Amino acid sequence: MQPPKDSPIWGGHTDGAIYLCTFYTNGGSFPGTNGFSFWSGTAPAGPAAVDPAVLAEQALRTLTIPAPTTGRYPGGTMRDGRPFTVVNAYTWFWTDSDSFRALTARADAGGVWAQVTVTPTALRFTPGDGADAVSCPGPGVAWQPGDGVWAPSPAGCHYRYPHSSIRQPDEQATATYGISWSVAWTSSTGASGTLPDLTTSSNATFAVAEVQAVVTR
Repeated sequence: MQPPKDSPIWGGHTDGAIYLCTFYTNGGSFPGTNGFSFWSGTAPAGPAAVDPAVLAEQALRTLTIPAPTTGRYPGGTMRDGRPFTVVNAYTWFWTDSDSFRALTARADAGGVWAQVTVTPTALRFTPGDGADAVSCPGPGVAWQPGDGVWAPSPAGCHYRYPHSSIRQPDEQATATYGISWSVAWTSSTGASGTLPDLTTSSNATFAVAEVQAVVTR
């Protein structure tokens, strides 16, 4: 409701309107003030609309996305203490399940919220011998004695080294484990979308050894 035209607040104006400005903080009026009234010939600009996609990016920055652990079999050590795997064996690779699970976070501003969900999609293994990375859709499984010494991983998370690492630096290979993550968001406005995929990674260094078979009678 507008005050009477003869009210001093109009300042002699006959056009426009009187507006009330009230200060808010954390959703409540600012202590010690009831705001103030003023005349304006045009409606003042309202607060800028909150972009839920920006909120989603803010929510993503609050997450700590885990790097993979570096499970491997064969996983013994040589006489000099270096870890090793074996030429032509199925070298299993896996990560702990805690590092391979969906994460969510939410950000709020101006009465709008956005929630981001980061979902692991694959475990990648770059063997460090010059070959391309191999991958599997889950975290892999840890080798158990009952699985057999030369069996492939039932999760498909394995690689077979065709050569020893004797010509590599320090006669070892440095493999890179990587988790690929997809990022999607929803919001209170009904808008939704995706953000660029992410990858977290860890390295593991080990020898690739030749194993000689000995036949006895």
